[in-house]
Amino acid sequence: MTDRKLWKTGLSIGRVSEAALERAAAAGLDLVEISCIQDDDFANWEKVPQWEKKTGVKVWSIHLPFYGPGIARPDDSDEAWEATLPALKFLIEGGGVAGIPYMVIHASGESKELASADTREIRMQRAIAHLSALSDLCKANGSTLCVEVLPRTCIGNCSDEIQRIMDSNPDIRLCFDVNHLLKESHTEFVKKVGKYAVTTHISDYDFVDEKHWFPMQGQINWRELQSALEIADYKGPFLYETMPMGFTWADVRKNHEYLKNL
Repeated sequence: MTDRKLWKTGLSIGRVSEAALERAAAAGLDLVEISCIQDDDFANWEKVPQWEKKTGVKVWSIHLPFYGPGIARPDDSDEAWEATLPALKFLIEGGGVAGIPYMVIHASGESKELASADTREIRMQRAIAHLSALSDLCKANGSTLCVEVLPRTCIGNCSDEIQRIMDSNPDIRLCFDVNHLLKESHTEFVKKVGKYAVTTHISDYDFVDEKHWFPMQGQINWRELQSALEIADYKGPFLYETMPMGFTWADVRKNHEYLKNL
């Protein structure tokens, strides 16, 4: 069992730069996730460890592209997957150079077709095969692939589907986005698959759909959620992925300290 007061504070910030890590340090953040990677960022992979040492802020994870990445496409050909793989490979290899330990990914995009049980099973099988291949690629580059729990019709929208994905490869782990659960409670989900969680996306919502509100603006019982994670021996960070809505980076640290003491 872990102690919530030891969980580090993180934030999804978009692009990485020395200035961004300096800003994160000034706000009291321990680590960041990056997601809006552009071409000129690739020249900076080797600089990331220097920036981390200077600022004391760790680049914890890369959120790999998540808008229809072709991982769970049901078509007979592998064209979508083959078109996606080089870009993912490039980011995973770059993250290896930078020493970034975690790669977060969605198992599928949104699709009405996923409401069909037959189609869903086909896509689940394809997602499992492709995620396992990506996990092996991550391992070869010194990182861990983290599959994010998703809402609505997406693959990986409940503990049963997450468990199937985890079972497919012993190196795959979970990114627990706490505002994505629409089929079960946080306590139920964590009890079933919380042991696989190594990172989080922290925000609040209304239990109707994802909102990415700042914690305490929605309906999550933060005391109960944190207790469940402690019981599951969660050792990762509280990494915020929220819509700012008037809040600053420094407010993230303040909010996390408040949540710890509930």
